[in-house]
Amino acid sequence: MTMESRQHTWYEDFFGLATGSILIAIGIGFMQAGGLLTGGAVGVAQLLAKASGISLSLMYVMISIPFFGLAIWKKGLSFATRSFVNIVFVSYLVDLFPRFVHMTVSNQLAAAVIANTLAGIGVLAVFRHNSSLGGFQVVALIVQEKLKIQAGYIQALIDVAVLAFGFSAYGLTATLHSLIGVIIFNGILALNHRPDLYIGRSN
Repeated sequence: MTMESRQHTWYEDFFGLATGSILIAIGIGFMQAGGLLTGGAVGVAQLLAKASGISLSLMYVMISIPFFGLAIWKKGLSFATRSFVNIVFVSYLVDLFPRFVHMTVSNQLAAAVIANTLAGIGVLAVFRHNSSLGGFQVVALIVQEKLKIQAGYIQALIDVAVLAFGFSAYGLTATLHSLIGVIIFNGILALNHRPDLYIGRSN
């Protein structure tokens, strides 16, 4: 059975992007509290922030800037603009949450599962409303469109490379738990972000 694609309304886009960004920020908060590393641009930002002392949020925005030209070129101005707004909003929430919510993690593996489940669902929501968190996600989405390889698989390869670079800084146990989290995160994207199954679209 085939169904006609339906365009999201502006308020569906707004609530979808806001909800996704909040879930992602909470997931990153769990990762930070649990001493976990993630992949993609956020993972690179974690490593550079840890080495330099610069805040994670600022480093994340700085790393994402070079990808905007690619996003505008291949995905359009609307996608790039939404992605920029998401990045700034998520970065703001990541800095804001510790002032109001104090997270204590007693089990790192549980934190990895919870954090990446929340973040994966959040990114899925963002993807489905013509946006991203910038960085390597832009590359993964372009590859999915051009080569028909699901974005979750491309993102997984990138994330594993980031974890490999971060091994010396985070240690064996944290890296293994982070790897389990990356598998969960990208599994959510690979199984659910499929244009052949989802009919909603945004301009």
